[in-house]
Amino acid sequence: MDMNAREMQSILEEVSLENLKQNLNRLSDFHTRHSKSPLLNDASDWIINKLKGLGYKNTFYHFFKSTIDNKEFELRNVICKKKGIDDKTIMICAHYDCIMNRKEDSNSRAPGANDNGSGVSAIIEIARVLAKENLRHSIQFVFFSGEEQGLLGSKAYAKYFKESGMDLYRLINLDMIGNPFFSPNTVIIERDNNTDIKHNHVKENDIESIEFGEVMKDVTSTVGLQFHLDSIYDSDYEPFEARGYVVIGVYDGSADAIKNPHYHSSSDLPENIDWSYLTSVTKLVLATVLKMDSINSH
Repeated sequence: MDMNAREMQSILEEVSLENLKQNLNRLSDFHTRHSKSPLLNDASDWIINKLKGLGYKNTFYHFFKSTIDNKEFELRNVICKKKGIDDKTIMICAHYDCIMNRKEDSNSRAPGANDNGSGVSAIIEIARVLAKENLRHSIQFVFFSGEEQGLLGSKAYAKYFKESGMDLYRLINLDMIGNPFFSPNTVIIERDNNTDIKHNHVKENDIESIEFGEVMKDVTSTVGLQFHLDSIYDSDYEPFEARGYVVIGVYDGSADAIKNPHYHSSSDLPENIDWSYLTSVTKLVLATVLKMDSINSH
């Protein structure tokens, strides 16, 4: 669809701070969402039921097995598909698991509000707003488990995606978007231009990623945000980048155990979320999707 600024603004205004708060509070209510804990399955059940309640019928688990701390676990990603006019797919993704300072500790209270209840709640709200919109491209809303143990869920799904021959046009990863730690009201837009080959496996997709980052950068002012341009690093976009897909990420700069006392801690609670910032970043991702959908792509 070709969308003018007024149409986009009216869709962005549907993003509800109250819904974001309810979603994030509910996710943080789980005692933990550690990948070794059975409570993670309860959290994924809550996510999938929420999406089905929004009217998404094509919503399912992607199961995979992974070894964590010398024990095999059956984990699951949550996949929600919205069909567009074409099969070119924009994926919006976030991990829904969380950890404490001791990565292996699956029993302690781990609310994971910002890391990464923030990303999950944003995607659920974007899914709600887009439920009634007719889009040119297909959308996948994807929630990964096992991120904290080495991007396990995204590695499994990127492999499955490639082998299935689905057409992934663009990917936006949301990982920690609730507390502007880098600078007030500033979102970090991560592009696929890391000079370290460990975080940039394929060079051929770099230019398109940088251009995709520019699309997001251009709508920051629309949602009242400042921006800082950076590179992808250690999150769920990397397994997709390594398979040649075009990816970017949004991030608040708070994954710093020295500067941020709440990182991977029992104090990563909803009361430490900057709700108006989270609302703005949610709108930013939605605006970027709408913009990409309205750009004629062949």
